[in-house]
Amino acid sequence: MSHSLQRLKLSLGAAFLVAVSFYVLTMREEVTLSKYVPLPPIPFMSKPWPRPKAAFNPEAHTFPNADAFLPHFRAVTEMPGLSMEEAKAGCDWPNLADVNFMYGDDAEWVVTDRNDTELEMRRNQWHEFINNELMPYQNFQHRFEGRGIAIVAGNEKTVKRVKVIIRALKKLQSQLPIEFHYWNDELTPAAKEDLIAMWPHKIYFNDLSSPTNIAKTDYNAFMINYQFKTAAVMNSRFAEVLLLDSDNIPVLDPATLFESETYKTYGTLFWPDIARTRPNNPAWAITNTACRMDEYEQESGQMIVDKRRFFYHLQLAAWLNNEHGIYYNRFLLGDKDMFRFTWHALKTKFGFPPRWLTSVGTLNDGHYCGHTFAQHHPNGDVAFMHGGLLKGFPKPFTKWQRESNGGVFQVYKRSRHDKQLGEVVNVSIKFDDGHYFPDRKPDMSAFSCTGLYDEEAKPLDEILPGFEQMFEEIGGYWMLDE
Repeated sequence: MSHSLQRLKLSLGAAFLVAVSFYVLTMREEVTLSKYVPLPPIPFMSKPWPRPKAAFNPEAHTFPNADAFLPHFRAVTEMPGLSMEEAKAGCDWPNLADVNFMYGDDAEWVVTDRNDTELEMRRNQWHEFINNELMPYQNFQHRFEGRGIAIVAGNEKTVKRVKVIIRALKKLQSQLPIEFHYWNDELTPAAKEDLIAMWPHKIYFNDLSSPTNIAKTDYNAFMINYQFKTAAVMNSRFAEVLLLDSDNIPVLDPATLFESETYKTYGTLFWPDIARTRPNNPAWAITNTACRMDEYEQESGQMIVDKRRFFYHLQLAAWLNNEHGIYYNRFLLGDKDMFRFTWHALKTKFGFPPRWLTSVGTLNDGHYCGHTFAQHHPNGDVAFMHGGLLKGFPKPFTKWQRESNGGVFQVYKRSRHDKQLGEVVNVSIKFDDGHYFPDRKPDMSAFSCTGLYDEEAKPLDEILPGFEQMFEEIGGYWMLDE
């Protein structure tokens, strides 16, 4: 909603009509009958807040609500900007070739540093957005309530993966409500009915193409729509939301994450990826942050955020990913790092588990192929099994692993430095041609694996007993029936 509309002085009659229209527009699609939960009434729009005085707080993550951040934001946008050289100076790895980065050394911005004029211009853009274009939280706070899981899903394969998640959550006796975000007619009525029938608790659906959404987004038929995830978090009905990828299986009740001391302190839980961010990545200087050697990129297959506290942070992440996605996605990988760098930009600490991810995969004739990230609860236990690379396994290979090799979840590799995040780990994504597969056909495609080269593969049952059996029971091998 534009600020000009917010500033209109309406007569009582006109105000009533606007309020009624606004209420109709903001109605969300929900399941019917016994699972229907009405939205609270929408109040009249309030006037924008007065321009706050600047007041920087290094412990801003402790603020109790979104509006408490406004003086802090003002101070952040008045800070002197870092140059590229100053931002790069934060990381002094002796040999960059030893570090696993998301982008190769042939990317144009890696070869030639972006100039400080460009960086300052981009920094001023988001400063302008923060100071003048944020939607006031008070206008939307009535739309958020409770805790729940938000999943972006729509096409046939993502729906099948989501059914695996639902079965896992039922085994864990979770009672969290689930909300599915999709684009236009991608999620069919029949698919919705199937999902409703599977989940005994509250379930909701939100069409991201609907004009009733708070954060607008668009669809790109030729690229991965990373922007859907930032939009899903913003538009979710939940005040405290767990964003979950459709290929990410919880192995403990996610409700326990909201009760962790880490989440209670920071109001967020971000999980690590395997890659680092290059020292000359423009995002460091644009967000006025010196490169950090003790930080991995964010793996957003799961993320928890309290929108009551970070509504404005999420707006900036969505703005970067939507309004300026073409620019930022040249050196950031969509939603995963829009969240992290938004928190850096707004000088707000975020919560994260005490240990790095564990790689899980297969072991054949000494060849390890990691296909899943085991991500951890703040208490150190495995909380999620995010099978991002498992989707790329050729079907005959998966079938062979299941029938002859004890399944795809055989072993794990855990770094000896998984609690020292500043240590360089010998890890990368590699290609595996499956030459050890006895029925390999000449035309079988190679597939991607995580390689954790200096660590020994150990039986998965040591840290996650019975997961392969659970994967069978919840229909994890659905792709073999296609």
